[in-house]
Amino acid sequence: MPRLLRYAFVLLGAAILAAVLWHTDLAEVGERLAQLGLLGAAAVLGLYLLAFTLDAGVWMLTFIARRPSLAWLFRLFEIRLIGEAVNNATPLGSVGGEPVKAMLLRQYLGIGLREGVASLVLAKTCMMVGLVLFLSTGFALMLASERLPATMQLVAGAGLAGFAVGIALLVLVQRLGVAAMASGWASGRFGRGRHGERLKRWLDAIDDMDRQLVTFYARHLGRFFPAVLCSTGNWMLGAVELMVVMALFGQPIPFSDAIVIEALAQLVRAGTFFIPMSLGAQEGTFMLALGAITGQPALGLAVALVRRGRELVWLLLGLVMFWLFSGRPLHPDAPERA
Repeated sequence: MPRLLRYAFVLLGAAILAAVLWHTDLAEVGERLAQLGLLGAAAVLGLYLLAFTLDAGVWMLTFIARRPSLAWLFRLFEIRLIGEAVNNATPLGSVGGEPVKAMLLRQYLGIGLREGVASLVLAKTCMMVGLVLFLSTGFALMLASERLPATMQLVAGAGLAGFAVGIALLVLVQRLGVAAMASGWASGRFGRGRHGERLKRWLDAIDDMDRQLVTFYARHLGRFFPAVLCSTGNWMLGAVELMVVMALFGQPIPFSDAIVIEALAQLVRAGTFFIPMSLGAQEGTFMLALGAITGQPALGLAVALVRRGRELVWLLLGLVMFWLFSGRPLHPDAPERA
């Protein structure tokens, strides 16, 4: 993606956020935020810590050659913290931190690039499958609700259908080893000539990684299903967080409504992946959805700002961890030392 286009998306998000702020009673938003308090903020961060740990656990389950353990979970938690901070701090959508995670795995844990990349692909896939299950639950509850406009339900249904088909195709491509077949064809077709050897090395890497994906789905479904379950639980924790924040604001909502609103927010976030942190889009979604359910749009913006504050704290923690990693010695089995 060209750099100018990335920054254009940042400006787009800022413009959407400005429009949301313009159409909201900011004084009421401020009053709501003051109700949160330090204990409320600690509760929000605690819930996100649990959700983040679940995500690290999902990632741990994708390393089929390594036995799960608390020590291994903690190391992956650290690396994921750094990678997600890079994702949120740079205008690269939600992929900027993935190469950083692979690099850290290689340098500090001695994990080869192919295994590291395969684990990242598998972890992201498990998270997306879990998200589809969560969104499906939210959409079913949305259809049963009479407070959301039919247009919102229609758009959400279309978005969910497209997203679910995309994820299903992604899993199918991994399960059937399509990338390996394509690399084999390309190697035979273009593997000769001046650049043939370099291309062959790249294609061999793709083939090896794809075989790891096929092996995971064929022999380790005992890890895949728990990983998807953990991912679904992680998305559910977002709804729990919403319930807690609303209760602290003095406007408690049932869990079913929290699931609907969180599902809408995550669907919009997935659809606006090209805008860093879905700036503006997330705020607008919370304002519209909570406005429709409670009749108080300012509540939605207050909730969105609480979530932004939590993301900012996590971003800062990740950048601090990145700085601490820079002083660590490389793993003795790191490939570049071999």
